[in-house]
Amino acid sequence: MTASPQIAAPQRSLFRRFSDPEAMALAIGDINAGASPSPLGQAGRQFEGTLARATIGGLNVGAGRFAQGIPQAANIPGVHTFMFATEPAVVRRVSGRKLHGRHIFHFRPNARTVTSSPQDMPWAFGIITVPFDLMAEQGRGLWATQPEVPLDEDRMFVAPAREMEALVGLMGDVSGVIQQTPWVIDEPRPAKALSGALMDSLLACLSQGLVKPDRAAIGRHRQIVARFERALEERPEDMLSLSGICAAIGVAQRTLNLACLEFLGEGPVRYARNRRLDLVRAELLASDPADSPVTTSAMRYGFWELGRFAQAYRLRFGERPSETLRRNMH
Repeated sequence: MTASPQIAAPQRSLFRRFSDPEAMALAIGDINAGASPSPLGQAGRQFEGTLARATIGGLNVGAGRFAQGIPQAANIPGVHTFMFATEPAVVRRVSGRKLHGRHIFHFRPNARTVTSSPQDMPWAFGIITVPFDLMAEQGRGLWATQPEVPLDEDRMFVAPAREMEALVGLMGDVSGVIQQTPWVIDEPRPAKALSGALMDSLLACLSQGLVKPDRAAIGRHRQIVARFERALEERPEDMLSLSGICAAIGVAQRTLNLACLEFLGEGPVRYARNRRLDLVRAELLASDPADSPVTTSAMRYGFWELGRFAQAYRLRFGERPSETLRRNMH
């Protein structure tokens, strides 16, 4: 007698409950290989989350819920990624836009994205990622109907009510399959039917919906952040104070703060400091411990108060700078 397929859950699907936001962020990242989302703040003591995810017929899908919508940042890899709310009352802010109701957010590929929620509000969501070639084949003509929105930018679609209700309901069905009968995901015919239904439902929402135009400020803010990041790449040693940063890129402090919070998830001074910490770490990892004292690397990137530097380094990387340097001794 052959064993029942329910005995072993497949590797292509997962359902888990979480009490740690970092663990849940990693699991969300598995929906979209290479996304690497990470929390930007501390969750409350009672954080709870659930996530059902699966790979189905070329699609990566996930449905989850945070008891409290913690802020996160992620670098979205080269696929089409769509996110939407699955409960009517929840709201999420995604890179300067509000995502709720019948909205479907299409992430800009290969770009950092920041998400957050109003304080104490939960977040319930669906995510579908579609490879470029699959979207080109099945969504033929869709992008041509929206020439005013370039492919290399975020988009916010507003789907018709009936089509959106169908997509949310279908995501609930998929979540139920993942929780209750996960072996179905590995069966070719049911998996093909599920992926086909999801793709059809998503395309109906996009093709019959409208693209919500962006506020002009969003485009300006993205350009400001791009200038800021170029300055950090070219001369990180000059990015030591807010006034210095603003002078280097020619923008007012309030505008720069708002743009960075929208697109980077943190203020410009903190983001610049973290980038400089990353540079110190890279230098320590590549250095000879006998010839490269930590002090030299720290001061090279503008860290003059060594006690504060060591504390910030340990908070960011979970180890002391000297421990990083000693790795090269082995």
